[in-house]
Amino acid sequence: MLGVDGGQTSTKCVLLTTDGRTLGVGSGGGLLHLAAEGGVARLKASLAEAIRAAFAAAQLPVQPVRTIGLGLTGVERADAPEAAIARAVVCELLSAERIWLENDGVAALIGAHLGAAGAVIISGTGSILVGLRHDGQIVRVGGWGWLVGDEGSAVGLGRAAVQAVFHAADGIGAPTLLTTLLQSHFEVTEVRAIKRLIYAASFGARGFAALAPLVGQAAAQADDVAQSILTEGAAALAQATQALYKAMDFAEQPLPVALIGGAWEHVAGFREVFEQAVRSLPVRLTEPALPPLYGAALAALRAADANWMLAAQNMKAR
Repeated sequence: MLGVDGGQTSTKCVLLTTDGRTLGVGSGGGLLHLAAEGGVARLKASLAEAIRAAFAAAQLPVQPVRTIGLGLTGVERADAPEAAIARAVVCELLSAERIWLENDGVAALIGAHLGAAGAVIISGTGSILVGLRHDGQIVRVGGWGWLVGDEGSAVGLGRAAVQAVFHAADGIGAPTLLTTLLQSHFEVTEVRAIKRLIYAASFGARGFAALAPLVGQAAAQADDVAQSILTEGAAALAQATQALYKAMDFAEQPLPVALIGGAWEHVAGFREVFEQAVRSLPVRLTEPALPPLYGAALAALRAADANWMLAAQNMKAR
């Protein structure tokens, strides 16, 4: 069986036995929203690359599998039009008896809590909060995409850094160490040269996300502007967490929440600022039991009514 975690930065794939033992892991390129120009072609190329790499790591030729679970960015729900497109792409690449396909946040949620009620806050290239209620209902907050949302994500932090540097150049914002860091990142000597680079068609969400670690770097050097960017991003996610808790109907109990995504790992100080922001909320931060690509595989097994608990234990012991 296969588990796939398709995000904007990369597509990861794991090949496992049906009892959850890992055979090989591979990766491919990142995904675009399927409605974006070239989105379907990117999905096909990235999936094919990741699948081939997983089989190659297992020293096996690509071959039919019993189940494949996919958590993909840009797929809102299993019954959305984008899901049907993605299913068709998968069927072109690989033969499978059963395909489970959902939003990448749902796969991350199932992996994080092994199918139990709880929530995840994903802050990677983009951001979304997903919860599973005791009655089995899925609750989502955020996930509106980098053009109009993704507050508290790497994109949000990177975009805010660029805005802060432009405001400082115009004299309407405070001077910031981010100016020097961004000039070095883009290898330019003047701020106005950055504008041409960020509006290039190839820059997009991943380009902004790559700037997020610079915010943590500047904040660690006591830069007030960078510290404010971290604080505002964490506050936005804390506000979303409060909204999620209200929708979860968790009967006054602390909500177990796992933090998932590269921004928590690669932006220095961001996780600590967020933990402070949610200190008064009825949530209990936990470590995810399994990463999202294993969550996708586990979800596919659950949907097939297989012995998924045994598989989950073997996945944890990987």
